[in-house]
Amino acid sequence: LAAEQIDGVALAIYQIEHGGALIIGDQTGVGKGRQAAAIIRYAVLNGKKPIFVTEKPHLFSDLYRDLNAIGSGGLNPLIINDKSNSSDPTITDEEGNVIYKSPQPGVKKSILDSMQIPKNYDYAVITYSQLSAGEGKVSRKKDYFRSVANNNIVVMDESHNAGGEGNTNAYLLDILPTTKGVVFLSGTFAKRPENIPIYS
Repeated sequence: LAAEQIDGVALAIYQIEHGGALIIGDQTGVGKGRQAAAIIRYAVLNGKKPIFVTEKPHLFSDLYRDLNAIGSGGLNPLIINDKSNSSDPTITDEEGNVIYKSPQPGVKKSILDSMQIPKNYDYAVITYSQLSAGEGKVSRKKDYFRSVANNNIVVMDESHNAGGEGNTNAYLLDILPTTKGVVFLSGTFAKRPENIPIYS
């Protein structure tokens, strides 16, 4: 980590340990992902199974590469997203080699039904799209996220996606106060006034 990244991680840890949150608003290329990886490493070392939320499934691979760069590539992720014709959450390295896959449907169902992150996983990854179903729609993943986020550490990459007045924003506004701490990452976190309430 560079000096600025170390400062960001230290500030995030301080906030987490005091039940708060931190916005890392660095612009593109400064290294928000490396700081996110460091927070996940910190959380695991402190007995948590943190949750990484981001915009697109391919960013799971970016997180893995950042974890690998800080010596934590061996941490085993629970990929909550499912593979489909239009979306592939498979985690690959720089050469395109498959490192981690989403569990098979039957295994995934058992995990979601358990409302826990199993012992063989160190952290979980999910995209905002999995948390956007409207009121009244059945969403096992939303119920699961609510359960595993409680008293846990949540890292919200591209956190501007949680802003606004949509279903995702309302859902997360209800859940984030139940966590142990939150780290928001976005170079455009305050680009619109309606983005701000999620950080409260």
